[in-house]
Amino acid sequence: MDKARETYLLEHTPGLKEHDAAQHRAFLQIEEDALARHPDPTPDNIAAAEAAEAALPSRKRTEIQLRRSFESLALHLPKDARRKRKSFVQRGQRAWNRANPTPLTSELERTLTVAFMKAYGH
Repeated sequence: MDKARETYLLEHTPGLKEHDAAQHRAFLQIEEDALARHPDPTPDNIAAAEAAEAALPSRKRTEIQLRRSFESLALHLPKDARRKRKSFVQRGQRAWNRANPTPLTSELERTLTVAFMKAYGH
């Protein structure tokens, strides 16, 4: 029933199909941008970060290692890239949604749901 109701709402809300299509395109672009901005580190990136860390004074090195709970850079850097991508995507999606409100208001959704229930006897 949820899928049928969703289809009904999509067909009976002016501009909703276009909004959903535009949102889908925008969200795909945001994800592509996130991957370009925060790519997974290569083995060379990890080796360079390990060398840079090893060159730090002992106290500074320990402080940095403590900040990441002594997790190795080979594990930390990919997690950090994924976390940054996720944050970038969430910020981008929220900004897009704020700038492009859905034409399906909660009031309209309630009205259409009642009409759907009457029409299909649920």
